[in-house]
Amino acid sequence: MTHFDLFGNAKWICTGKNIASPLFRKEVTLENVKRAEITICGLGFFELYINGKKVSDDLLVPAFSQYCYRDLSAHYTVRQDKMSYRTYALRYDITDYIANGNNAIAVQLGNGWYNLSDTQDGDPTWTSYGELKLCFKIDVEYSDGSRAEVLSDESLKCAESEITYNNIYGGERHDYSLEKKGFAAAGYDDSAWSAVSLTQAPDCEFYLQECFADKVMRQITPKKVKDLGETSIYDCGEGITGYAIVKSKENGATVTARYADALNDDFTLNFYPSGGDEDKLQQEIFKNTESGRAYYPHFCWHAFRYIEVSNNAEIETVNVTHYGSKVTSSFESDNEVLNWLYETYLRTQLDNMHCGVPSDCPHIERLGYTGDGQLCAEAVMLLTDSKEFYRKWMGDIADCQDIETGHVQHTTPFCGGGGGPAAWGGAIVVVPYMFWKTYGETEVIEQYLPNMLKYIDYMVAHSENGLVCREEKEWCLGDWCAPIDVYKPEHHTKSRVLIPETYVNTVLFIKQMKMTMELAKVIGKEELTSHLPAFIETASKMVDIAYFSPMTHCYCGDVQGSNCLALDAGLGDEKTLEITVEKYRDRECFDTGIVATDVLPRILFESGNAQLAFELMTSRKLPSFGYMMEQGATTLWEDWLPERSLNHPMFGALTRYLFVYLLGISQKKDSAGFEKVTIKPCLVNGMDKARGHLTTAVGKIAVAYEKEGDSVEFTVELPENVTAEFECGKYKAILTGGVNEFTINGNYLMH
Repeated sequence: MTHFDLFGNAKWICTGKNIASPLFRKEVTLENVKRAEITICGLGFFELYINGKKVSDDLLVPAFSQYCYRDLSAHYTVRQDKMSYRTYALRYDITDYIANGNNAIAVQLGNGWYNLSDTQDGDPTWTSYGELKLCFKIDVEYSDGSRAEVLSDESLKCAESEITYNNIYGGERHDYSLEKKGFAAAGYDDSAWSAVSLTQAPDCEFYLQECFADKVMRQITPKKVKDLGETSIYDCGEGITGYAIVKSKENGATVTARYADALNDDFTLNFYPSGGDEDKLQQEIFKNTESGRAYYPHFCWHAFRYIEVSNNAEIETVNVTHYGSKVTSSFESDNEVLNWLYETYLRTQLDNMHCGVPSDCPHIERLGYTGDGQLCAEAVMLLTDSKEFYRKWMGDIADCQDIETGHVQHTTPFCGGGGGPAAWGGAIVVVPYMFWKTYGETEVIEQYLPNMLKYIDYMVAHSENGLVCREEKEWCLGDWCAPIDVYKPEHHTKSRVLIPETYVNTVLFIKQMKMTMELAKVIGKEELTSHLPAFIETASKMVDIAYFSPMTHCYCGDVQGSNCLALDAGLGDEKTLEITVEKYRDRECFDTGIVATDVLPRILFESGNAQLAFELMTSRKLPSFGYMMEQGATTLWEDWLPERSLNHPMFGALTRYLFVYLLGISQKKDSAGFEKVTIKPCLVNGMDKARGHLTTAVGKIAVAYEKEGDSVEFTVELPENVTAEFECGKYKAILTGGVNEFTINGNYLMH
C-alpha cells in the first residue's frame, strides 16, 4: 500500500529537535460518535493514549522492518545491496476511548530499531534510519451516519518526556523532574509546549501489522538471593525476556536496575554471557523518584535471569514479555531430558521472538539471522501460534534480497552480521517451504518462487565447477558452533569448525534446489525449474569427486556430521548410512554444529534407527542436551559449552522430532497443511510413556501412549472429519475423528 492508502492526507510530524522520547498531543471535540478507528505509525516505537488511557496492551510497535533506504557504504563488509523497504502501521478500534466533548490524543515515541544510537558492536551511528516521527488518521463515524477525519498535522504540539535515553540494547534512563504528569488527559495545559515540524514519510511500501505485537505474557516474583549492601540480587529462576517493575522507597532517590544471565562466585552480576561490560549494560536508571511509586522501561526488553536493584527500591514484579504468541503444543514423558528439552527450547525460542523477528539471541545481537531463523522455523510453526509472525518475516527476507543479484542477507531486517550463502541465505527457500508444509497455503509459493529462482541464480554465479565456494567478500560460513573433536569439561576451548564450508553450502544448496522444484510443481510451474536438475546433477557429482571417499564411503571423513548432510541431500549410499550409525553408536553424543545437529536425528529416525536418535537426543555425555540440563541451564546455549550467550534457540530445532517421530504426529510426504495425517510413533527403549499434542492447520492432534508389559495402550485424538493412517510396528489402522483408544499387543510390535 502507499502512504495515501493508509493515512490519506495525514502529515508526518516530528519535533525538529534531538529529543530522546518526545511527547505529542492534540485535543479535538467529538460528539455522538458511533465508531472511531485510528491508523497510526510512530517511528521507532510508539505508545498511544486517548483521554489518559493507554490504547492496547501492545508493546514495541510497530514491528521491526526494513523501513527505508539508508547509506551503509561506510559500514560493514558487504557491498550496498539494492533492497526493498516496508513500514508497518497499527489500526485500533478506539470507540470506547472517545468521550462526548473534548478528547485528547497523545503519543509518546521511543527510538526502537528505527533510530538506534548505540549497538553492542560499538558503532554509534550506522543503524539509524532517521529522526523520530509520527503519523495518524482517525476515521470517525457519527450516530447520524456522517463521517469525519482527525489527522496528524501542524496543529499538534510536542515536548520532551521524562525518558532521557532509550535504547534496544542499553535500556533506559528516566528523570522524573521532567515528567509531564497528566499530559495524555483532556484539558491538560500544553501552552508551554512547542509546535511540531513537518517531515517526510519513509520512502517505502506501507502495511498494516497483522502479526502479534510483543505483550506482557506472564509475571514472575523473583527471589532475593543476596544483599550486597548498596544493592540486592534477585533470581527469576529461569532465563527470560522482559523487565522488572521496581518500587522506590524514597522521594528524590535514584533507583537502578541491572540485568544479566549469570552470576559470579561472589553473587555479583556476570555481564559477559549477555554481551556486556561495565560500559554496555542492560539497565535502567530512574532519577527523582517518588516513594511507593513503581517504575519500568517503555521501549526495550532485557534478557536475563538475575537482576541487581539498588536497595532504595524493591522489585514489585517481573514482566515476561515477548511476541504475543500462544503455545499450541504440549509434551510430557517419563524421560527427564526430553521434558527439559521441550520446555527449555520453548522458553528460549519465545525469548527470541520480539517485534515480529526471530532473533539469534535476545541480548548480545538481537538480530534476525537467516541461519538460525530457517533452522527453527518449522519447530516454531508447529509448537506455537506463529503463522502471521512467519508471514511477516518472509516479507523481511524478501526485502533484504538484492533486487539485481538475488543475494540474501544474513540478517533480516538487515543489521549486519555474518553468515553464509546457503545455511543463511537459503532461508528464502526454506522458510516459505516450511510455511507451505505446515499451513498448506500455496499463495506463499506464488509470491516467493521468483525470489527463490533469483537466489538460485546468485548461488550458481558464486559456484565453481558446481561447488558453492564464495559469497560477498569474506563471508562463506558453513555449519556453525560445532564442537572440538574431543571435549574436556575443564578445557573451555572455543569451538572450531572442521567441516569444509564449501561442502556444507553445496549440499544444502542441492536440497534447496530440490525444494524449489517441489514447490514449483505444486503450483503447476515446473517449467520455471526445468533447468535445475542439471545444476543438481553437476553439484552432486562434484561433491562426490571433491569430498567422498569410495574406500570409506564417507564424506569429509564424517567429521562433525558430514555424512548426514550428504544423505539429507540424496547423496551417499547404504554403506554411508551404515558407517554413520556405527559411529554415533560408539560416540553416544553429538559432534555436530547447528545444521547437522538438526539433520542427524532426522536421518536416523527416517532410516529406521529411532533408538539411536533417541539416545543421542537424551544423552548426558558432553556435548549433549543432557549435559546442558545437568549444568542447570534454563535456556539453550549458543555453544555446547557455556562460553558466551546462554540463550540461543538454534540447536533446539530438533525439538519438533518429539512430535513428528517419537509421538508420530506427521503427514504424508505429498501432503501440506496436514491434509493427509499420519500417526507413526517410534517406540524406543528408555521411554515407556509419553503424551503430547500439536494444533495443526486442521485442528488439535494428540497422541498418548503407555507401555504395559508386552503391550502398549494408545489414545489418539483427531479433529472431527479428519482421518489418519496409524502405523506402529506391524500394526496398521485407519483412525477417525474424535478420541481413539486401543491396545497393541507385543506380537504386532515385533519386527
